[in-house]
Amino acid sequence: MVATNRNLGFRAWACLLVCVWLGSTASFGSEDLFEIHVRPTLIKHCIACHGAGKREGDLRLDHWQGLSEGGDSGPVVVPGKPGESLLVEAIKHESLEMPPEYQLDEQTIAGIAAWIKAGAKWPEQAVLKAAEPITAADRQWWCFQPMVDFPVPEISDDQWCQNEIDRFVLKRLQENGIQPSPPAGSATLRRRLSYDLIGMPTVATGDDEASVDALIDRLLESKAYGENQARIWLDLVRYADSDGYRADFARPQARLYRYYVIASFNQDKPYDRFVMEQLAGDEIDPGNREALIGTMYLRHWIYEHNQRDVETQWQEILSDITETTADVFLAQGLKCAKCHDHKFDPILQRDYFRMKAFFAAFQPREDQPIADLETRRKYLADDEKWASKTESLRRQLHAIEHPVLLKHATKEGFDKFIDEIKVMVKKLPEDRTPYEQQIASLAERQFALHPEKLSEWLDEETEAKRQALRKQLAEFAAIKPKPLPTLAFAVSDVASEAPPISIIDGPDQPVEPGFLTIFDSAPAVVAKVDPVLRSTGRRTTLANWIASADNPLTARVIVNRVWQQHFGQGLVQTVNDFGHLGTQPSHPELLDWLALRFIEDGWSLKKLHRRIVSSATYQQTSRRPADPPIIAVDPENHLLWRMNSKRLTGEQVVDTLLQASGEVKAKKRAIYLPVRRNKLDPMLAAFDFPDRIRSVGRRHQTTTSTQALLMKNGDWVRQRAGAMFNKHRALADSDLVQACYEKLFGRPATSEEVFLAGRFVKQYQELLSAESDDATEASKPGTPTGQIDDGTTGQNAGTAQDAAQKATQGTGLATKPATAVSEPKKDTPESASKTPVADNAKPDPKASDRDRARTELIHAFMNSNELIYVD
Repeated sequence: MVATNRNLGFRAWACLLVCVWLGSTASFGSEDLFEIHVRPTLIKHCIACHGAGKREGDLRLDHWQGLSEGGDSGPVVVPGKPGESLLVEAIKHESLEMPPEYQLDEQTIAGIAAWIKAGAKWPEQAVLKAAEPITAADRQWWCFQPMVDFPVPEISDDQWCQNEIDRFVLKRLQENGIQPSPPAGSATLRRRLSYDLIGMPTVATGDDEASVDALIDRLLESKAYGENQARIWLDLVRYADSDGYRADFARPQARLYRYYVIASFNQDKPYDRFVMEQLAGDEIDPGNREALIGTMYLRHWIYEHNQRDVETQWQEILSDITETTADVFLAQGLKCAKCHDHKFDPILQRDYFRMKAFFAAFQPREDQPIADLETRRKYLADDEKWASKTESLRRQLHAIEHPVLLKHATKEGFDKFIDEIKVMVKKLPEDRTPYEQQIASLAERQFALHPEKLSEWLDEETEAKRQALRKQLAEFAAIKPKPLPTLAFAVSDVASEAPPISIIDGPDQPVEPGFLTIFDSAPAVVAKVDPVLRSTGRRTTLANWIASADNPLTARVIVNRVWQQHFGQGLVQTVNDFGHLGTQPSHPELLDWLALRFIEDGWSLKKLHRRIVSSATYQQTSRRPADPPIIAVDPENHLLWRMNSKRLTGEQVVDTLLQASGEVKAKKRAIYLPVRRNKLDPMLAAFDFPDRIRSVGRRHQTTTSTQALLMKNGDWVRQRAGAMFNKHRALADSDLVQACYEKLFGRPATSEEVFLAGRFVKQYQELLSAESDDATEASKPGTPTGQIDDGTTGQNAGTAQDAAQKATQGTGLATKPATAVSEPKKDTPESASKTPVADNAKPDPKASDRDRARTELIHAFMNSNELIYVD
C-alpha cells in the first residue's frame, strides 16, 4: 500500500471536509462513506501494491470483486461485519499491518469500519485508478527544467567584477544590501589556487608574481592537476584496489582506471567523451585501449568471494552500478525508488528498473579483446570456422574433463552451490543462456580448476582417450586464429540479447530500458551497434542520453561539483542529490549560465576551472568577519560575500609534507596509494577518507583528537620533519625558517616569526644539552635508576620536552620531539600500501642537539593550523 496518488476528486474532498466539520460518520450512508473514506484511502495508500499492475499477496483492492474474493488470506471485507473483516484488522495493525510503514489516522479507520457496517456498498462496475504519478508540479522542479541562457546582469557600478560570474554574484549581494570582500593577498591567492587546482603548494615564479593568469595556466598544465582532479572523481565512482567484505582481496588491474582518470583530466578530455567511454567504451571505440580502460568505471562494486547466493549478489551488483550512475552523472537518488515509488521525488519504481535494464547485459571480463571492428570481424570468422570443425571433439573433452575438474575444485569449491547454479556451471559456455553465462561466470570466480592434474585423477583408460582427443584437436591448430590482445578487469555485454529485468514483487514481465519517466515515459530507442561486437547497444544508448547537451542534469551536475571544489560548497550544496531532499541552487541563473558555457566550450573542464578561479568572487579574502547585518541575512555565506576557508584533505596533507621534504617523486603522491577498503591508510583515514563502498560527492569533515595525535606523535610526520631538515641542513636558522614558511605556508616569515623560531631552537638546544648532562650524572654509581640527582628527594627534574613546552607557550609551536633521519631507502613491497616514501628512515644516532632542535622546529611548523587550512 504505497502512496502514489496526489489528487482526490472534488466530491471526495467536499465530503471529507463536511465529515471533519461534523466530526461524525454516523449520519452518512454507505455511498457517502465510500467517497469520503474508502475511495481516497485505497487510491492513496493501497492500489499501488494491490491493483492492476502489482498484486502483493494475490490481492486486488481496486474493484469490489478483489475485496470480496480476497487474496492469499481470504476475503478482506464482510459486509455488515467490520469486526470480521481483515481490512479493518490490517488498517488497525492488529494482525497484518497495512500500510506497513505507518498506521492510518483514527478517523479514516472509523470511516472505513462504518462503511463496512453500513453494507460496504461499492459503486457499480467502479474500478479505482491511481492518478498520474508525476504531476505538473513535479515537472516544474528546477533540475528537470531545460537550462536557460539567462542574460548576464547589468551592474551600474561593476568595478569589482572581473568576469561574468561576478555580475551574477554581485547582483544578489546588492539585492541583500551586502558588499563583496576585498581581494586576498597575492601569497594567499597563490596558495589557494595551488591547492584547488593541483592539490599541493607550488613555488612562485617571476611570471606568477606578474600575472595571476600565468599562474592559473601553469597549474592547469601541470601533471599534478590531473592527479588532484582524479582524487575527487575516484570518491564519486567508489574506486578501490580491493573487493571489500571480509577477505578484501586485491584488484591489481584496477590501478589502470586511476591512471586513465588522471590522464583524461590532464588531456582535458571533453567531459561528454569522458562519460561515454566509462559507460560504453567497448561499444563506441572497441579498438581503443584507453576507452576500454574507461569501462572499468563499471567494475568498482564490492564483491564477496564466498557468496553461495550468486544470483542475489549479481542483482546487487547491477543495482549498485545503476544507483552509482544516477548519483555520479545525474545527482538523482535512484536508490530510494528500488522498492517503491520515490516518496519525495518524481522517480517511479519502474524508472529504477528501466535504468537498471540498460545494464542487464553487463558482463565483467578478464579477457576483453582490444581490436577494431574489421580485426574482430576477421578473427570471429576464423574462430567460428575452427569452432565448427572441432565442436564434437571439444564436447567429448568437456564431458571427460569438466566433471573431474569441478570435483577437485579448490578455493571455495564447487559443491556449495545450489543445484540450479551447478547446472549452469556444468554447461559449455556456448550452451548457456545469456543469464546463465552471467551467473555461471560469477560463480566460477569462487573456485579454481587444475587441468594440469587431470592425468593424476583419471583412470588409465579415460586418460588415454582424453589424450587421443587432445591429439586430434591439435590437428586443427593451424586454422585456429591467433588470440587478440586482451584487457583484464574490463566489461562487455554478455550477448547481443539482454537477459530480462523485472520489477521486485511486480508482475513477471520484462522491463524495457528507458530514461526517467519525467523526461520520457516511452521505452528508449536502443542504439544499433555492429553485430560483430555481440553487444546490445543499451549502454551506448544510456551514455548518449546522459552526455547529451539537451540533458538538463549532466552539465549542471558536473559544474556544481567543480564549484564545490573551489568554494567548499556547491551552488547546490547537496552535490549528489538535486531532488526534494537536497537543497535548491543559491544562484540558479549562474548555474545554468555556467553549464551552458561549459557545453559551448566543448565540455572543457580546464576552461571551466579557469573561468571560476579568474573571478573576483573566487579571489576574495576569507578573513572578513561577519558583522550583525550579514549574520541576519546570510550567516552561512550562501551569497558568496567572502571566500570560504577550506581544510586540507588527507591526501593534501600527505602531499604537502612529501613535497616540503623533497620526497615527491614519480607516482609517489597520495593518489597512487592502494585503497584497501578494509584497511585504509591511517593518515588518510584520520582525515575522513571515505570507505569507497558508496559514491561520495562531499566528504565528511571531522575534527578529532586522532588527527592531532597522529600529526604530533605519529612517526610518519616526524620522519618528514627529519627529511626536510636533512634537505636544508646547511642553511642558517633564519634561512631555514624562511624555507619552511615558503614550502609549508606559501609565504615568507615575518621578522617576529623568525625571532620566535630562533629563540625556540636556542632554548630547545639548551634543554637537550641539560638533559644529556643530567642523564650522564644519573648514570654515576649511587644514583637511583630512573631518577636524576638534582638535590631533591623523590622528584624528577623533567625532560627537555617538558621544559620546551613551557618555553614555547604562546608561540603556537608544537614540541613533540622529531628526529633527524638518514637518507630514505628504496620502498619495499611491504611499505607500498602505507603512506608513501621513506617509512623505513631510521633516526640518526649522531644527530647533534642543535640538529635535533632544528628538526623539532620543522615538526612544530608541520603541526600548525596554518598548514591545515587554506584561506
